[in-house]
Amino acid sequence: MSDKMTEAEFEAAFAKATELSDYFREIGPEHDRKNTFAKSTITKFKKSGLGALNVPKEYGGMGADILQTSKIVSELSRGDSAITLAYNMHYIMVGITMGLMSDVQNKEWLGRVAAGDIMFGPFSEQRAGFSGLADMTAVPQPEGGWRLYGKKVWGTLCEAANIVTTNATITDADGNLPDTFEERVEKESFFIANFKVDSKGQGDGIRIEKTWDALGMHATGTQTIHFEGFYVPEDGFICEWRSGAFGVLEWASLMFASIYLGMQYRVLEEARAVLSKKTLGATFGAIAAAETKVSNVGHIVDGIGDMASRVELSRRVVYRTCQELIDGYDDNWPVELRFPYIGLAKTFTAENVMHMTKRAMSLVGGSSFKKGAIFERLYRDSAASMFQPLNADQSCTYIGEQLLAPEELND
Repeated sequence: MSDKMTEAEFEAAFAKATELSDYFREIGPEHDRKNTFAKSTITKFKKSGLGALNVPKEYGGMGADILQTSKIVSELSRGDSAITLAYNMHYIMVGITMGLMSDVQNKEWLGRVAAGDIMFGPFSEQRAGFSGLADMTAVPQPEGGWRLYGKKVWGTLCEAANIVTTNATITDADGNLPDTFEERVEKESFFIANFKVDSKGQGDGIRIEKTWDALGMHATGTQTIHFEGFYVPEDGFICEWRSGAFGVLEWASLMFASIYLGMQYRVLEEARAVLSKKTLGATFGAIAAAETKVSNVGHIVDGIGDMASRVELSRRVVYRTCQELIDGYDDNWPVELRFPYIGLAKTFTAENVMHMTKRAMSLVGGSSFKKGAIFERLYRDSAASMFQPLNADQSCTYIGEQLLAPEELND
């Protein structure tokens, strides 16, 4: 049996994703209005088997590679990007952990994922995240293992997960952080453990505080996670965070890009549906005669053509970047530029989806501005694309610093 997902297996998984995507589309508006995580999706997601999508076959999963996973995420996002963004955290963490854990850990944790468990990973703090040092601490215990203290403010998928992965800085026995930056980098570590809370969000040394109140992406249920002496046993240590994670963060950047590619599909679909039927009366002024179909108006035609072009370009950028990683083309890049170069796909889709939602609202007109309208929601949700790693400013900074380094100038 091949260890890779076959074309037939992918088509079967894609069909399940389409079915799940349709359900996301159906319930998404309600959860956007109520600002609640779509808990009814948990059972459906588990029953679909898609939680095991990118788990290698040797651990009981489907064996999807990063390109196949990207296509599934885009299809789910076409239904509802906010709900998909929550489960996208699962795919990101499975992709990251399987490249960093030992074989024993992979058998245990990925085996559980293949059996139906859901994994999430809160990382961001007041100043931390993928590119900032964590203030959260991991205090060594006399019996072995660590107790984790601190909080993470982006706990996406926390209301559905069974497994938590997170970074924290290992302290001395008294809980004191290392003195120097270099020591803190060395001591910042990656952990995995069981995650269990009751209906009130309370668990043993951990709790969920419902703080999510943002412009968009309401259905993600991205709450604050408080670690209050949460115990991680010795076998829950994965690796040193900085040197490990930056070699596998393509799973974060490209899965985020896939979310916004799926949203672009939806924006174009909804804009075509409205504008292909809409007519305008004489009040449209000199641009159009009475009862003119807007699909015959020049700037409408151009607008749809522009959006379709952006969708196709984004698809090529995201999927080609995934394929280049599969082919090992990233070996040609300087190590320091690997992550920002991969991140260009996410930056590109982010810029396009924000442009498209704004353009769609302009083309459709004032009805799109009403609360609850699909374009109003897509416009708000698209704004989240600015912030997931790496954002455009971070990418440009990393690339510029590398290309202007003295050793580069002397080559």
